[in-house]
Amino acid sequence: MTIHRLLAAAVATLTLAACADATEPAAEATPGAAAGATPGAAAEATPHGYVAGAEELPEPRPALAYATRGADRLHLLDLTDETEKHVDLRIGAQRLVEDGRFVYVDAGDGRLEIVDAGVWTVDHSDHVHYYRAPARSLGVLTLDAPVTTIAGAGASTAISTTGGRVVVLDRRKLESGEIVERTTLPTAALAVPYADALLVATGGRVVATDARGRRTGDLAVPCAAPRGWAALRGGVVIACERSVVRVKQRGGKLTATTLPAPGAPLPSSGFTYRPRGNEAATTDGTGIWTVDAAKATLRRVPGRRDLTAVAPPADGATVLALATNGTVTSVDLNDGTVLATAAVRGASLTLDVDRAYLTEPRARAVHELDYRDGLRTARTLRVRERPDLAVEVGR
Repeated sequence: MTIHRLLAAAVATLTLAACADATEPAAEATPGAAAGATPGAAAEATPHGYVAGAEELPEPRPALAYATRGADRLHLLDLTDETEKHVDLRIGAQRLVEDGRFVYVDAGDGRLEIVDAGVWTVDHSDHVHYYRAPARSLGVLTLDAPVTTIAGAGASTAISTTGGRVVVLDRRKLESGEIVERTTLPTAALAVPYADALLVATGGRVVATDARGRRTGDLAVPCAAPRGWAALRGGVVIACERSVVRVKQRGGKLTATTLPAPGAPLPSSGFTYRPRGNEAATTDGTGIWTVDAAKATLRRVPGRRDLTAVAPPADGATVLALATNGTVTSVDLNDGTVLATAAVRGASLTLDVDRAYLTEPRARAVHELDYRDGLRTARTLRVRERPDLAVEVGR
């Protein structure tokens, strides 16, 4: 793997130990914590939630990151004030993946450009912090095979390739503007960061490793043909051919529950899910599968054969479905009944804790849908270029 770095000012994440969870480091030393300073003085010098180089906000400032397919420019549409800016890229975009803060621009040939979108949320379960900083490209990774999955959270970003390898990056270094490879797992289908561990699908099993890929012995669960994952409030779920493995941390220990899949095999398209929710969904055009991490349940309802994507509002009752003709419907999870249909059509669908966003590339538009109000079109946002590819960050 080769790394091309762009010069950028460091943005180091500093957090107080009192606010840190298992995925965050304790605060670094500050001038107030020098020899002779009292603990109270150090705490006063570094306010709770402080992040160097970033502005803490009273509320989230989500943005839609979009690109025209093949273009070398990533646009960031502020969903609050509707302003737009862009980041120049070194590669042509064929796919976008996000982890809440970073956008991974995939060229489809093993090249991956990492962009700090400059807006993000830090969730501590009992409270949340919102931040904003300058957006910038961090550089390009050149891998030995095309990318299949990307999972970034806490201290790690795991990038899986078609060659059966997983490259693990130090995500804390990404926060400071550096791309640093921590390790490579040579025989793994995918890996997902969770708590202090990596959950790795390898050799027909899901195992737990430390951040450098060394097995901890805490977990080993059968999982044939892994095919997707979701990081939810109630744990991480990993889709296998005929089951879903739910991994949850309890009392500092990892526990796993295997959920048999009705109507197996499960789709290979991967999960979609709402941030800070407990539900994820997937479809293969014959049905819709939804998993609830908190309840450890997996169910399937009939679906249209022309479905291309589904997204759960995490209300336990419905799922949004996008068809090949651009129609968006709200589907009852009990029997598959269509409850509402959006008045607009589009090509891709994403959602956050309040709204869904449907892109319409030909019209250079993004439609904001209120999924709690019968898929009402709340706004139509006009954008500068075709939003062929789109993800939401800062949610």
